[in-house]
Amino acid sequence: MWVDDVYFYSVKTLKVIAENYKTIYDGLPLYYEVYNPFKLAEFKADFDRALSAIGRGKWTGINGSKISNYRRFGRLQRVVIADILDDYEPVYQIPQMIGRAYRWMADFLNGSDGTHFISKPRSDVV
Repeated sequence: MWVDDVYFYSVKTLKVIAENYKTIYDGLPLYYEVYNPFKLAEFKADFDRALSAIGRGKWTGINGSKISNYRRFGRLQRVVIADILDDYEPVYQIPQMIGRAYRWMADFLNGSDGTHFISKPRSDVV
């Protein structure tokens, strides 16, 4: 959501990115369809930074198709990674954990202390 030339991430937006992470460059079905490769790269980069910020593991993208490959990551990170991989077997999907993980990611991107990670949009990217 844009407010005064500043983009604010919602939990819903982050969940859509997680659901479409494997095929993100084919487009994102947000409030409108996003196909611009530069915007898609920005969404992915922001998502990756936020996922790294909520736990002890550094997210560098998908490195295997099983959630067991991500043992070094924190609990909240593994909940989000399970959403990306559609592999929920060893991860207990507690609704409060899922909500907290995405909320912390949104807070990181939106700047929970009043500062904003995302600044004004680039005018040369349409």
